[in-house]
Amino acid sequence: MKQSRKQFINTASLGFAGFFVPADFLSFCDEAEPVVVHEDEGEKYWIGPRNSPLTIKIAHSPNGKKSLSFCTEEIAPGEGIPMHKHLNEDELIFVHTGEGILHVADKEIRVKKSSVALIPKHCWHGVKNTGSEIFIMVFAYTPAGFEGYFREFGSPVGKPWQPKSQAEYEKLNKKWGIVYK
Repeated sequence: MKQSRKQFINTASLGFAGFFVPADFLSFCDEAEPVVVHEDEGEKYWIGPRNSPLTIKIAHSPNGKKSLSFCTEEIAPGEGIPMHKHLNEDELIFVHTGEGILHVADKEIRVKKSSVALIPKHCWHGVKNTGSEIFIMVFAYTPAGFEGYFREFGSPVGKPWQPKSQAEYEKLNKKWGIVYK
């Protein structure tokens, strides 16, 4: 089949461009391996005196992605997460089940199943379960790393939560860049 001059130039230029495009640009995966975590998998911790189960599903790792971490937390009716802000990470929150109030800056926003919120770093936020069922929140941090706070603040499931002294809280909060109101 005979090509027109224009078709030939277009085809040839695409092939020639390959000499200038970095090889890693053309690959579908970079140096990190894809990660799949199933429903019953992940690092599980009890968080705070309310004993909310929190699961770290995807975390910063030396041989993995550093751009994102992914967690879930179950919050009982009437319980919540106090107003705070992250100094180093943006947070994406997805409400998997339940309903509540998301406090963002000076606003109270009703949230329910399938609500999504993007909380930029330095923005005050908190959440309260106002419903009658467990509020399950799925959330991610970018960049990854803040999940280390939960490892130090929480207690692994199977061990009772260990309260911290005020000095321990302050040291932990400073280390992980979180400020509470």
